[in-house]
Amino acid sequence: MEIVLYQPEIAGNVGAIIRLSANTGVSLNLIKPYGFELQENKIRRAGLDYHDLSITKTYESWNEFKEINGKKNICCLSSKGTQSYWDTDLNNYDFLLFGPESIGLPDEIIKNHKTITIPMKENSRSINLANSVGIVVFESLRQANVK
Repeated sequence: MEIVLYQPEIAGNVGAIIRLSANTGVSLNLIKPYGFELQENKIRRAGLDYHDLSITKTYESWNEFKEINGKKNICCLSSKGTQSYWDTDLNNYDFLLFGPESIGLPDEIIKNHKTITIPMKENSRSINLANSVGIVVFESLRQANVK
């Protein structure tokens, strides 16, 4: 299972996810365009010195990502999902796909893939991207160790 960030907008979130990737061994895929420069100080600060320890791949577009990984199994994470992440065998998927902070994943992507959610209180909009990725990655690792 690998993490995919589709057009992330906030450098600090990506830096924190790079650090998570380095510490868990879970690869990270970044799909452009970003809402920041990848070498920004904010991303470096949040990722500390973990950048070289993370396996991070970048893609110029969603089309490039799909062209290279088209046959692999993708699961979307979205507040639009109806099934909880803890009721899903996360390790049945090659990629866990997260959308940009301000708008989430486009409907055109969601409609073509299984979409799950992190349950929240009623009337809540979303959970911070870095926190969401951490929640789901550690559940995936827990599930893998249970089996």
